[in-house]
Amino acid sequence: MPQSFPLIAEVISPTDAANDVFAKAHEYLRSQCQEVWLIFNEERLIVVLTQDARKIYVADEVITSVVLNGFSMTVNELLPVAA
Repeated sequence: MPQSFPLIAEVISPTDAANDVFAKAHEYLRSQCQEVWLIFNEERLIVVLTQDARKIYVADEVITSVVLNGFSMTVNELLPVAA
């Protein structure tokens, strides 16, 4: 794609191949996306990729965003356990 949104979040399916998921994330970053969130709902973790950093967040770790100024939330708040 010629140009992406500043932030892209993608929920990853258990059947998605890891190399395909990360290749697509890097394609987003090459097309001017500033931040990509890969959400692994079943594993309850979020991988955040930017041009300069790669971070993995789990459980009570607080996610912040370079695009969403002032945003902060834990993984557990963002991905609550289904009842």
